[in-house]
Amino acid sequence: MARVLFAGSAALLLTACAGTATPSGTGATPALRSDADTIGNALDVTYRVLATRGDSECHLAGVATATPAPCYEAEITLESAQPIDISGASIYFSQVDPVALAGTPAAAAITHVNGDLHRLSLTGDAGHIMPGVARRITFTVSGSALTRAKFMPNYYVVDAAGDTALIASTQEKYAESMGRRELPFLAPLPPDARRAERDITPLETPAVTYALNAGVIFQPDGVDSGIIPRPAHVALASGGERADLSRGLAPRLRGIDSSNVEAAFARLAGIGVKRSADGLPLSLVVDETLAIAAEGYELAVRRDGIAVRASDSAGAFYALQSLAALVRPGHSDIPAVTVEDAPRFDFRGMHIDVARNFHGPETLRALIDQMAAYKLNKLHLHLADDEGWRLEIAGLPELTALGSRRCHDLAETRCLLPQLGSGPDSTTSGSGFLSESEYVDLLRYAAQRHVEVIPALDMPGHARAAVKAMDARYRSLKEQGASEEVAARFLLSDPADTTVYRSIQHYSDNTINVCRPSAYRFVEHVVDRVIELHRQAGTPLRRFHIGADETAGAWAQSPLCAPFLKRPDTPDKTAGLGGYFVARVAQLVADRGVIPAAWSDGLSHADAAQLPTQVQSNVWDTLSGGAAQTAQIHAGHGWDVIVSIPDALYFDLPYAAHPDEGGYYWAIRQAPTRKLFSMMPGDLPAMAAYWQDRDGQPIAASPLSTEASPSFAGMQGHIWTETVRDRETLGYQIFPRVFALAERAWHRAEWESGATPPASGEPLGQQELIAAIETDWNRFASIVTAKELPKLEQAGWSYRLPPPGVSRTGAAIAIVSPLPGLPVQCNAGSGWVPLEACRIDPEQPIRLRITNHAGTLFGRAVEVPPSPRQETASRRK
Repeated sequence: MARVLFAGSAALLLTACAGTATPSGTGATPALRSDADTIGNALDVTYRVLATRGDSECHLAGVATATPAPCYEAEITLESAQPIDISGASIYFSQVDPVALAGTPAAAAITHVNGDLHRLSLTGDAGHIMPGVARRITFTVSGSALTRAKFMPNYYVVDAAGDTALIASTQEKYAESMGRRELPFLAPLPPDARRAERDITPLETPAVTYALNAGVIFQPDGVDSGIIPRPAHVALASGGERADLSRGLAPRLRGIDSSNVEAAFARLAGIGVKRSADGLPLSLVVDETLAIAAEGYELAVRRDGIAVRASDSAGAFYALQSLAALVRPGHSDIPAVTVEDAPRFDFRGMHIDVARNFHGPETLRALIDQMAAYKLNKLHLHLADDEGWRLEIAGLPELTALGSRRCHDLAETRCLLPQLGSGPDSTTSGSGFLSESEYVDLLRYAAQRHVEVIPALDMPGHARAAVKAMDARYRSLKEQGASEEVAARFLLSDPADTTVYRSIQHYSDNTINVCRPSAYRFVEHVVDRVIELHRQAGTPLRRFHIGADETAGAWAQSPLCAPFLKRPDTPDKTAGLGGYFVARVAQLVADRGVIPAAWSDGLSHADAAQLPTQVQSNVWDTLSGGAAQTAQIHAGHGWDVIVSIPDALYFDLPYAAHPDEGGYYWAIRQAPTRKLFSMMPGDLPAMAAYWQDRDGQPIAASPLSTEASPSFAGMQGHIWTETVRDRETLGYQIFPRVFALAERAWHRAEWESGATPPASGEPLGQQELIAAIETDWNRFASIVTAKELPKLEQAGWSYRLPPPGVSRTGAAIAIVSPLPGLPVQCNAGSGWVPLEACRIDPEQPIRLRITNHAGTLFGRAVEVPPSPRQETASRRK
């Protein structure tokens, strides 16, 4: 029997699929348990996406959208092997796309709490979950469901007594075949779902992968002397001369303190090249008078010794990293080469978000190790957002006491609301912070590896953790009898503000009130304390990132803002307040001798004339959304433009358009490593010829100024962690893309616009360009698979192995790997074996997967159907 419960625009369908409801032979109704622990252990939850609707098919009355938007129909099924009663309880779960429901159905309701937190409640008999009965709750969601990563774990129940328990069936499990976590309670997604009618992005099938990578081959000749990132110049010694490293290295240093290169020697030791008194002589000289560019070096490897020359310690450090790059795991010698090298960009960055999900000091140090190994030198450390504040600040203990913890506390007096599947308590990656001493230690660790840490604390939007922490501070001080002036000294909100808004992540209270003087007092206190921590570490704070992006429509009804807007030094309209805040805070930072940094949209809202002379702008528009234009405008202001476009530089986005891939897909549905490798960071408009927009459509090149395009300061990769809760998934999302990031940030390829022209002197045509990129990719990818992936494994990192591409005709089968040189395994029904040992029956399906050389990591398996039966000559026509 089914009852349809109408809720505004969308129907909430509550269905009880009948089965055996009472124990056989008793005729009695079993006792119903309603305590949280029993429900949490007994309740079997299944989440299923039933159908997706394109933007022209989805009409949700009462759901206001500026433009047509997609939606999907979903279903939560509740089952239990023992009788339970949840009629007096509530089930809380994270749903990042909002459930499009209004009103209160009589027996079932899904209510939006804040952010992505929703509450499901059943009343009366609907809450009685009996063995053999599946309770189905069907609803409609605004948004699209294209990857499993968009769905969150750790549903929990709160019983009538207020006790909480995690629902065990919704926990993550380790997926051996993918090297990361999966959600067993999430049913398979519709395989052919698309964002919209115009979405023509090809799904990652074996045939599509084959077509895209048919020209990819392993190039063994370039592996031996290959270095990632590619140096400016490498020359092999004549006669096949080699240097034997089996006895290690005997270094002699001049002009440099050993502490500046100790980490590089540690990495060499980690891959088998230790220091030894009777090792191969290594001369390392740093001389500021040498005519070598900053961070550049000269490296000469010969049979009888190795010589390094650099004009600074960073160059010497990178020379040793290039020496490590020459080492092939399992080999004790390297080719004799001469290397002359210097970086393309001064700013070669990697961003990690520890606010959405906390990744602690050990993981951050491991990431810094890999950054340093591949000559990345800026760590953009995103320490605060709506979901968490992750840095201890002396004088404001509430920031971490409350703002770094997520748990079930609807009043938010002890912790923030659970978000992003963090569950009912503070034991998951939703909680955690860096103490001041841990942060200082991290700064020192990074400095020893020539990595500058750029702390980022988002404001005025994306600031809910700080706002709620300062609300708690205010309440606590008032309860202790403090005066309003003392209690409100660092308050970030206006309790009388009645503005109704919703941020991009569906928060209604995540923005600092920019009309409060205490808001700027708070910023001053935090910035000054961060400066002091950097001073203690011996690494002066050079850049401070204020975020400034995606500020929602707050403040309109704030009583504090009415007189504020009448001042001669402030905007006269609410719309100008965001830009005013950005300019004021940027100047506050600059007055302390620190370069202010922000996302490009926040800076675009400010008056450039009111900003400091030197500003860092992270341009994060998509290529089709105007990235080239924004970058040119901001560089024209004289700002340090850091190319940060998500089309290829957001590592939390999917590698490919496939339901099992990780990450959100708001900017692009596929961002493979090869795409980033093909990037021209110095000429963004040129990429429109061979990149597509987020729906797989051609990008219309917009005209730029006819003036000479200004140069950019650098580029940066990014990992946002809404869907990244563990080290395995972190590694999967960022590796091997980091190698391509390092390649483009350090080295300008010969095929790029403005690089060395071909012999003809004419720019490459589009087909020639694509062919040149593929040739260079084969060199690069061969080095990655032969030398760098094994080093990642030694360092304890996971990474993504792609699925193979397959073309099958009859008994003939052709297989290609997007990362060439890796083994392929086959399963024809009797277990996984090497491809060469597999007996392939053309009339039977086969499964294929790529593995690492050690056979310990596996990519996603693909199934190839049987070949179509051939027509016979005698068939009637």
